[in-house]
Amino acid sequence: MKKVFLILVIQIFITGAALAQINWSEYSQSYTDRTNDKSSNIGLILALRKGNDFLWSLREQSHHFSTLDKETAFRHLRPGEIIARTTFDTARAQFFLHGVNPENARLYQYRVMEYPGNQVLIPWQSIRQFTDSGVIKSSGMPKMAYLGGYKTSFDKTLIMDIRKNESNKIVATSLVAWELITPIITNVYTSKNLDEFFKKLQHPWAPVKQTSGNRSSILKVPSANANIIFILKGEISYRKQIQYELTRNGSLYSSWRYNDYDNSFIWIKDCPPGSYVIKIRFSGQPLTNVTQYTFEIEPTWYQSNLFRIVVGIFIAAVIGALLFLMLYVRQKRKTKLAQEGKGKLQLELKAIYAQLNPHFVFNALSSIQGLINKQDIKNANYYLSDFARLMRQSLNNSNKEQISVEEEIKMIETYLKLEQLRFGFDYVIDVSLGINIYETSIPILLLQPLVENAVKHGVSSRHQNGCIRIEFKENESAMLVSIADNGPGITEKKSSQGYGLKLTRDRINLLNKLNPEQQIVLDISNSITGGMQITFTFNQWFL
Repeated sequence: MKKVFLILVIQIFITGAALAQINWSEYSQSYTDRTNDKSSNIGLILALRKGNDFLWSLREQSHHFSTLDKETAFRHLRPGEIIARTTFDTARAQFFLHGVNPENARLYQYRVMEYPGNQVLIPWQSIRQFTDSGVIKSSGMPKMAYLGGYKTSFDKTLIMDIRKNESNKIVATSLVAWELITPIITNVYTSKNLDEFFKKLQHPWAPVKQTSGNRSSILKVPSANANIIFILKGEISYRKQIQYELTRNGSLYSSWRYNDYDNSFIWIKDCPPGSYVIKIRFSGQPLTNVTQYTFEIEPTWYQSNLFRIVVGIFIAAVIGALLFLMLYVRQKRKTKLAQEGKGKLQLELKAIYAQLNPHFVFNALSSIQGLINKQDIKNANYYLSDFARLMRQSLNNSNKEQISVEEEIKMIETYLKLEQLRFGFDYVIDVSLGINIYETSIPILLLQPLVENAVKHGVSSRHQNGCIRIEFKENESAMLVSIADNGPGITEKKSSQGYGLKLTRDRINLLNKLNPEQQIVLDISNSITGGMQITFTFNQWFL
């Protein structure tokens, strides 16, 4: 039973402490003189939360107080001594009535009004609450009436009135005004005059050389300056009373934070170059007035935009030079490989060309042999004479890759004349007017093997009835060369067995690799009228 009773006592004690109206030590109290002299003295006690007391040095009185003081009706109804205080945060003002206890509370009533407007927030009512044990113990005062905590919006004032019931006379009044306040920067120090700042800390009464009146609207300091100190007006002693925010070049640099020092200055250190705006506010009024100040930290020469541009151009030039060098080396390697490949192709072409000459010589000697066997000495001599001239032309052009169409026609015509002595066929060489035979070139001996095929496989068996037609035509940017005969005609499969045709195809393949922009196409077919037709298409030949 004793244990249960002890638990109940402890619980009542803890509950009573937890339900204490306010923590008396966290509030500053204001009341009229002689209120606390006797326990029976009637007087209002106004308790405001500590923390923003320093702002009273900025605005001790509200303009509402002076306005009310001039109102005759207000002063006539109230006692001469009125407690009037300003507060600067959103905390409630707590009211106590000294001298009133449960025994005499029935004799008094209280009312709460809002000014301007004289709106009644709490109409006249009886007193029902009294200070608890926690407030009695911490305040050292006897039990008294607790009227509650009240607040209003900024730039308004609460009026607490106490009246005596039997006379309806107001015996005590207290005013509390919620005032907006803006931080005021009184001075700015930099690394240049940091010694003056320390002297000011040691001797606060010393005169200030640089006042807010002659400060520039935008402070400019070099980047070597590591310190900027903003001195605020007011007796600030707790760092959480001040908050500040920094923006740099239009972007948030440091979000809202409490001050770093329990003092009335904000010390900014080691900021990079840029354009800054510092915003300062009192933590008790975070949504109201904010002071802002602009300052610039100028870059050193190596931090300037010009230097960055020059360095950027230099780096870009170095990178460009390296890229150019890499591309040059790569291109040079590709060119070398291309030249080596081209040289290889040219060697292969020369090898094929070297094979064409013996092939041509073999065919010519066979023709001469045929004439001799026929005892046609006269024509054999003509043949040998033309053959010698043809060999001379071939030797003269042996070091050339291309010759003019005019020279190619001469060689073909010389050959056809030789074979004409042997077989007696006719031939026609026709060149369109759009082709300049003297300026238009053609790979040497490219047509010769196929002209030989036209003679050997086409018109040799028809003798005087045989006919070979060679035409050079222009088709836009291409040159078309056709070799047609009226012989029996051959299939491509059969013609591909000829040695001269095989060499010609191999040579065309190599020429197309060397000059991919000017592709040569060979087409072999039987003509509708009989015989075989070979067509060379020299693409992009006149560009």
